[in-house]
Amino acid sequence: MKKSLQDSPNWRTNDEIAREEIDRINARLRHFRGIAASVMNDALKVLREVWDSCEDPRSWKEILDGVPEPVARTPVGGWAEFFERLHLLGTYIDYAKRLCDGSIDQPSQTEREV
Repeated sequence: MKKSLQDSPNWRTNDEIAREEIDRINARLRHFRGIAASVMNDALKVLREVWDSCEDPRSWKEILDGVPEPVARTPVGGWAEFFERLHLLGTYIDYAKRLCDGSIDQPSQTEREV
């Protein structure tokens, strides 16, 4: 037999029960927003790192003067670190998507494809 909030030893009005339920749901939403914001902040940080590693090494003056870009330009930290950051960014975005659509307990889309 399921117990309801009204079955507790202290009798409460329906308004009090409704208020407690609203407060409980709001607390869960605040927790969800905090997790989602944290994951997205981490994703944005990784995106900035990837973007910075792709930045043109020439100065603005060299670009305007037409100095050619180095042919085999390597990202800051090397290609291995660059690809690791891209993978991490994809992981953050995938987690945030699953968190928002309610499928966090399901394997990620990329895991299902393998």
